[in-house]
Amino acid sequence: MTNNQSKLLLVDGMALLFRAFYATSVSGQFMYNDEGIPTNGVNGFLRHMFTAVNHFKPTHLAVCWDMGSKTFRNEMYEDYIPNFRWEY
Repeated sequence: MTNNQSKLLLVDGMALLFRAFYATSVSGQFMYNDEGIPTNGVNGFLRHMFTAVNHFKPTHLAVCWDMGSKTFRNEMYEDYIPNFRWEY
């Protein structure tokens, strides 16, 4: 790749956030903010995203999020819940 070529890193935001949250919550390893809200999902999301940025060195980054409507994920798994809400 020459220096003048653009390189896009496209991230499935909901999938990465979901993975980051549940990868640590299964073992009960939660990180909490001052208000008692778990932040391990956000921390893991950013850590993995920045690791990918450092590895692939994109010129552009886009993070896409499910918009609360039915997607191919609903067809693959009927209990899929887009834009789920964590309640504590």
